[in-house]
Amino acid sequence: MRTTAPELAAAPAPADPAPRWVAILGITITSLLVLAVLQPQLLVVANTPSGGDMGAHVLGPAYLRDVLLPEGRVLGWSNSWFAGFPIFYFYFPLPSLVIVALDLLLPYGVAFKVVTVIGLLAIAPATYFFARSMRFSRTAATVAAAAGGAFVFMESYTIYGGNIASTLAGEFSYSWSFALSLVYLGLLVRAIKDDRRFLPWAAAALAATALCHVLTTLVVIIASIPVLLWKRGTGRAVTVWIWGFLIAAFWALPLIMRIGLTSDMAWTPLSRWSDLFPVDAWLVIPLAVVGIVWSLRRTARVVPAVLATLIPLVYFWVPVVLPDLVPGLGDRWKLWNGRLLPYWFFGLYLFAGLAVGLAGDALLRRLPERMSVWWSRALLLAGGVVTFAVAAASEALPPWARWAMAAPFGLALIGSFAFPPRVSVRPVLTISVVVLLIGGGLAGVSFVNGWARWNYSGYEAKEGWPEYEQLMQVMDGLPSGRVQWEANGDLERYGTPMSPMLFPYWTEWTHPSMEGLFFESSITTPFHFLNHAEMSYKPSNPIPGLNYHTFDFERGVEHLGVYGVSYYVSFTEEAATEAEQTEGLTLVAETAPFKIFELAPPSLVDVATSVPSVYEEPDRGVLSALGTEADTAPTFEEFALDWYDDIEGMDRWVVAEGPAEWPRITTLGERADTPIAGGGEVSDVVIDDERISFRTTAVGVPHLVKVSYFPNWKAQGAEGPWRAAPSLMVVVPTEEEVVLEFRNTWVETSGLVLSAVGIAGLAAWGLAWRRRRAAR
Repeated sequence: MRTTAPELAAAPAPADPAPRWVAILGITITSLLVLAVLQPQLLVVANTPSGGDMGAHVLGPAYLRDVLLPEGRVLGWSNSWFAGFPIFYFYFPLPSLVIVALDLLLPYGVAFKVVTVIGLLAIAPATYFFARSMRFSRTAATVAAAAGGAFVFMESYTIYGGNIASTLAGEFSYSWSFALSLVYLGLLVRAIKDDRRFLPWAAAALAATALCHVLTTLVVIIASIPVLLWKRGTGRAVTVWIWGFLIAAFWALPLIMRIGLTSDMAWTPLSRWSDLFPVDAWLVIPLAVVGIVWSLRRTARVVPAVLATLIPLVYFWVPVVLPDLVPGLGDRWKLWNGRLLPYWFFGLYLFAGLAVGLAGDALLRRLPERMSVWWSRALLLAGGVVTFAVAAASEALPPWARWAMAAPFGLALIGSFAFPPRVSVRPVLTISVVVLLIGGGLAGVSFVNGWARWNYSGYEAKEGWPEYEQLMQVMDGLPSGRVQWEANGDLERYGTPMSPMLFPYWTEWTHPSMEGLFFESSITTPFHFLNHAEMSYKPSNPIPGLNYHTFDFERGVEHLGVYGVSYYVSFTEEAATEAEQTEGLTLVAETAPFKIFELAPPSLVDVATSVPSVYEEPDRGVLSALGTEADTAPTFEEFALDWYDDIEGMDRWVVAEGPAEWPRITTLGERADTPIAGGGEVSDVVIDDERISFRTTAVGVPHLVKVSYFPNWKAQGAEGPWRAAPSLMVVVPTEEEVVLEFRNTWVETSGLVLSAVGIAGLAAWGLAWRRRRAAR
């Protein structure tokens, strides 16, 4: 017999000592205080956000709005960075889609800033929902939500994700996904333990989590595996996982199938105990241990939360210890252990909050339901004094927020004179604990409020804005072409050291920057950073293990020619002097402190002078793509790096595939040196967003197209394209006119079909739900 009643309604939660309005007030206070630190008065200013990676992230949603969505795409190709790269294939589209949607109503900069703070503001309510799904009382869940709010104030790390510092550094997609992952876990628990009607909601939450960040999704999927052992757990959990994947498949399937075409930044694994146990977590740890034990004794529903907390703790040591057990693995482990740590820190705060909340429950249940109004007044006075003292000590809060924290206590104290002789003190105690917890988090804030001010005041408010704006205007007035700029930490004065990444943004996509933000998204990244080192006085050299030749302009100009770069922009006097003395660079514009040099007219398509050699990389499988399988033979990228370092031999091309008559090699020394007679000329080269075209007189001769390789490029009038060293494409024209187009393959088409199926399932469920409601 079909039933629509909750399946476990016979096992209600214990009577709740806190009314619903207390939970709403506690969550609101927590989220508002997080917002107060984020400089809300600047969020509504129409400017261009700056700071860290965030100052470069503004390009992504704008490109989605201007180019991809008008073409009916979310995933596509962009020439803006790295000589072209697959945009949103390996980065997370949902926050950018929301920015574009809000941009219909708000200025772009305001829409962008609003989206960057939403994830942080959502962590407290998501924590409350998660705790309630584990059947904790409103009191315990409200206190846990406040603890979740305190977690976002952590300043011991600035890039892993989830806290304010990481979000302002550019990890706002992680914050979104982090909050959504808590909602997913809560819905999954409810779908299995309470009512199967939560299944589609859990699937939608899982899909949204994945569309905001893949690492958070990985953690919570693993953490939810134990639910398979619960009654009805296997069928419902697998349903949620499959359904969630289907909804997100338009993005998730291409990610999985193309993951081998990402670049590894080779982050050094964290290994210090202080990374796991920072000072600002010391006071939380003992309470967290109590909270874990206490919670596990109460309900098995907390098992996924405990696992999500402990998985980062266990994995922390995997890339540190395992390489000693598996030789050769140490330099191939791609999943950086620091990126999972937010779940460890959040778990500590969550269970510490639950410990305090459960203790509060026990205390409140022992207090009389109503007590003398004088007890309420005394508690309100004490709470107001302590809260004001904590707020006054916090430099992170603007003056209005310090008063606002204590105001509820003062207003309630005044209103208490209208109370009846005996009132309930339970709400007062609960809110007092909430304010003290969030106040404790605020007490540790020292710099994130300043970061928020720097980011959200925008590029336009920086002292160097006139210089930066003038540079962009001068570049916009020059003929279109790729731009290599000198890297230097002092570029921070314009808003972020990454500020020149926005050359294409400010010039309406006519002047692509060779350096971009989505480092892992392009196979050109390591080769760019070699160029970056050669053309910079003080480069950052972020990828360890590369053979950098710092400040070597002669090599740098040769390498820029490989990528068809048109302009070099110097920042330091040392680089400008070196550029003026280097053959092949001509000063064409100057706007202090920048100088713009033009390279010899770049060729974007070259004709081969000798037969290319094919290095066929051994098939390593999925484990190798994830960096979890040791190999001795070099990858094609490693082979190409050696080719790129041999600057005298770059005229002898190496490709990953090609016609059977091209020689196969296993070492660089085996490269063919068979000249091709006749030569030829290339003309009418046009590189658009997703189309490349040119004319050639050298039909049948290999041509190097100086755009990054990706399997979605398809040629007309030529064989190929094949991946070529360093990271470009080779075609063999069969006609004088050659066209390459970036097209959907079976991967993208299959993903779209699967997503349509998943979304249709949601729609069908929604219609059925409406019919059931109408029939009641």
